[in-house]
Amino acid sequence: MDLGINRAASKDNLFLISTNNIFMNQGNQIKILLMEQLQINELETDIFLALMKSEKTTSHGFQENTNLAADQIIEISKSLERKGMVIEINKNEFRALHPRFAIVNRYRRICQANNILFKKNTKIDNLGIMLENYQNQV
Repeated sequence: MDLGINRAASKDNLFLISTNNIFMNQGNQIKILLMEQLQINELETDIFLALMKSEKTTSHGFQENTNLAADQIIEISKSLERKGMVIEINKNEFRALHPRFAIVNRYRRICQANNILFKKNTKIDNLGIMLENYQNQV
């Protein structure tokens, strides 16, 4: 009987490992898509994704997930604000916009800067959905 319990536990562990890999792969995929589709650099992407998981830049969880100095975080957050993805809620305190709104906002600004007609873009819409799901993961 003990063997059956170990097998069941082993299957549960494999499921957890598999689930974690899916989430990790999804996070990496989102990161790549943000950089490619929305023309933001890696540090901006890291800060934006950290903000998706935390309430604001001053949150304890946010500060734990970044290895940057406070002035770097502020500078990068201001860059994301200019790109329409975050807002400054207090002096040097930032919060990400809703995932879909942030993505479409940035895409609209790219279209305007490049004189491209802004219209529905399935890749951008799907990225917004992926990001929303990423934000809601525990």
